[in-house]
Amino acid sequence: MINTRKSSNNWSTASNASTIENNETNTWNTKINIQKFLLRIPKADLHIHLDGSIRIETLIDLAQQYNVDLPSYDAQELKDLVFKEKYNSLEEYLRGFGYIIKVLTTHEALERVAYEVTMDCYHLGVRHVEIRFAPQMHAIPGKFSIEQVLCAVNKGMERAAREADELDELSRYLSNRSDDDDDESMDISQQLDEETMEKVQYLKNKQGMHPYHPDAPPHQYGIIACAMRFFLPAFSPYYEAFCEVHKGEDLHRVFGLASVALVTAVNNLRRKGKCCHDCDCEECPACSSSDPSDIISSDNDGLHGYILPIVALDIAGAEVGYPASDHREAFDLAHQSFLHKTVHAGEAYGPESIMEAVTDLHAERIGHGCNLFKWDIIGEGEGRGGKSSSNNKNRIEMTDSQKQQYCENLTRYLGTMRLCMEVCLSSNLQTIPELDGDLRKHPAKKMIEEGLAVALCTDNTLVSRTDIVREISLAVEAFQLTPSQLRDIVFNGFKRSFMAKRYSAKREYNRRVISYYKKIEIELGLGGYGSEYGE
Repeated sequence: MINTRKSSNNWSTASNASTIENNETNTWNTKINIQKFLLRIPKADLHIHLDGSIRIETLIDLAQQYNVDLPSYDAQELKDLVFKEKYNSLEEYLRGFGYIIKVLTTHEALERVAYEVTMDCYHLGVRHVEIRFAPQMHAIPGKFSIEQVLCAVNKGMERAAREADELDELSRYLSNRSDDDDDESMDISQQLDEETMEKVQYLKNKQGMHPYHPDAPPHQYGIIACAMRFFLPAFSPYYEAFCEVHKGEDLHRVFGLASVALVTAVNNLRRKGKCCHDCDCEECPACSSSDPSDIISSDNDGLHGYILPIVALDIAGAEVGYPASDHREAFDLAHQSFLHKTVHAGEAYGPESIMEAVTDLHAERIGHGCNLFKWDIIGEGEGRGGKSSSNNKNRIEMTDSQKQQYCENLTRYLGTMRLCMEVCLSSNLQTIPELDGDLRKHPAKKMIEEGLAVALCTDNTLVSRTDIVREISLAVEAFQLTPSQLRDIVFNGFKRSFMAKRYSAKREYNRRVISYYKKIEIELGLGGYGSEYGE
């Protein structure tokens, strides 16, 4: 919870922010329910992993269904044993993923989990979510292809967006009415079917502590396909077969080829007129069906775009010893195909890793980037071997002054080019020992002070026991964010998103976000702020 003591209540705007029309609201009012405010404002989550955000009850259910052994089939015991509040090592942190991956190898399981994870985000006021996962970790050669994996996830996310939009519309029934208005309740029950009434009752039971509203922007989503910096045959049946085919080749070359294979599959699905069953859209029953549930994907604006909203490519996994240059060919292919790029970098290695993501992989966003300012670790670590053109041996010979200048130049470049830093506070608390549980030491504070484009994200809601409201709450308290800073960070999530819309439609959507955010501020007592929010 955010500290609401008077000493930390001063939410005055920054000097360059819009003037507050009502000066009395320049101080945070302790009577305002800030959790309700953070719940209701429109938010974007740009960095959330599908597997690491599965509901623990679903993991247990699927494990029993597919005969997967777990340390416990009791939710609380499984949390205590595997999905802990604190982890002693990165290996312990990653342990839970091994169990999760084993249950996500069917269309039904992936669709269910994609739906639930997306719906969990929407229930907390997320209006645009980009879920990432590694399709090759779930694919089974000859049985469950990369394309089918991606389609299964899309189907679940699409259903969630459709149902969340319906909840927005249904919330109209609860507007401007008292909870004990029995006559109106009876009238509503006569108009709606039983399933819809259950949704209305869900909203009513929340007693206003939900983000749904008929004036809110519609729910959006995107899919980010992750390649792996490093993998072993034991990681998945797909990787086992891939390693067998490429036996004897240089391992770094094999890692890169797997990434190329992933981009090729993604491009096939994104191409107009193609879908998961290799049809012509105009003739395919699934694509031409009048039943929305049969359509693989549709644009809310009626603009026929890609069949699937696969918006970006990412690489995840071990940084040390597995440089970005291994995947240059795949990211060049993605770049040439107008597929966006986000890269896990600077999480377990130094600033050079972030530089490599930018120069070798055309990164537009950086996942984590926690080591951006750590000039003193430049050149440290083994296994780089000068494989990347942006990581030559001369850098190890830098003086301290040169290393500091390197970080300053990199920071300036990230800021000037508006490369977004996807910050995941709870996850970093668990994996970065030097933070020692104190978020005030987190580099995100300096990123914000430097004016970088920062977006707050969840990473893994189960593994890190968090959600988007908690992440924002932590940031507000630890960094003493002003209302102006909070708005900038929230809007960064939308402006730096890879939304699967024409740019003009994305701008219009973001204007709706800004307008609705302002509406919530006024409604909940934060005052009437000026309209110059920028784009």
